[in-house]
Amino acid sequence: MKAGDYLKLKRKERKLSLRQLSYKTNLSHTFISEIEKGKLNGTLSSQEKILNALELTTEEKQKFYKLSELEKLPPNIRTEIIEMENKIQRLKKELEECRNQRNIESNNNNGHIIVGDGNKINHSYTGTELSKEMSELSEKQKEKVLKFINEYIK
Repeated sequence: MKAGDYLKLKRKERKLSLRQLSYKTNLSHTFISEIEKGKLNGTLSSQEKILNALELTTEEKQKFYKLSELEKLPPNIRTEIIEMENKIQRLKKELEECRNQRNIESNNNNGHIIVGDGNKINHSYTGTELSKEMSELSEKQKEKVLKFINEYIK
């Protein structure tokens, strides 16, 4: 998405016409239209007038400025940056899902080691060397081992 397209999207979300935005900013509607079409960038001052008139959040303003800066880069680099950012977002989401799903608990009744969040058990280890050794540890030692395993997973 280009910066001008983003402004147009935000203007339409707020149900403002070009003329209404023009009135709020004291900028001509043709000038704003040229910015939305990507034919003009406008000065920092005129951009700020538009962003403030649209009542954008700080996050939305940052996105606009980021899009503006991306447009200055060569297309191949711009594409790589966008792909990397998308991949980072996917990895962050996967990491968060893993953190939510992974939790290690010890079932003292039968020596099982359970991996899961209590609602969903991902794995249960019974009869493994680790579970046998865990059964021989004191409660305090078990807590230390489980804490280490949880930190390792995170």
